[in-house]
Amino acid sequence: MSNDKMVKPALYYLTSVLLLIICRGGSPDFTQTPKTVIQRNPSDKNILLNGRIWWNPYTKVTGDQFFLGNVFFKGSVTINGRKFENLDLKYDIHNDELILSIESYPVIMMNKEMVDSFSLVLGNRIFHVINAGTNTSNVLRGYVNVLYDGPSSLYVKYIKKIQPLGDGGKYDLFVQEHLIYLRKGTEIVPVEGKRHLLNLLEEKKKEIRDYLKTSRIKVTKKDPSTFIPVLEYYDSIMK
Repeated sequence: MSNDKMVKPALYYLTSVLLLIICRGGSPDFTQTPKTVIQRNPSDKNILLNGRIWWNPYTKVTGDQFFLGNVFFKGSVTINGRKFENLDLKYDIHNDELILSIESYPVIMMNKEMVDSFSLVLGNRIFHVINAGTNTSNVLRGYVNVLYDGPSSLYVKYIKKIQPLGDGGKYDLFVQEHLIYLRKGTEIVPVEGKRHLLNLLEEKKKEIRDYLKTSRIKVTKKDPSTFIPVLEYYDSIMK
């Protein structure tokens, strides 16, 4: 990533966007947010704060726009090759944006052009998310969860859409969905379900079916993580 994307300092972004919000009569939602305490040099702070002030425009929509829930999770962010750990993060899967909370600063929507990847920690599980970029010719775009990364790879794109009047015919409603992708060799393709996955792995289809049957492994598109044992086994017998 070129250094020209970091020309404008964080203070400029914070000041200008705050004035824009005030002029429009909006009000940022800064309440009830845990705060990451930054004890780093000023340049590190400027890198993290190089984004826009975040506010929530969806307070009248039932549900929330976030992955895993409307709370800040501990995690890490890699920006232009540098990793920052122990941060408080939310992943907005309606707008495909990463939100950061830092002590003594407004909540920030991070500069997506600078973010290489990030992770979120939920209990003993870590969700690894890469930035696949904005090239419309690519199959993967924006933030994508990496569920499995071996000789083959499994990716999931989580999305929340607004269903008009989906809550009892009175209020709009957030509805979550996801898209699954397989990397096999250098090709990345969408996966429509279990049957489609096995067809994509056709050279070992019989062996995989036998393995799933004897191991009593259930594979369902509703839970993309159930695809992981399939790819682990496939990679093991393709060596």
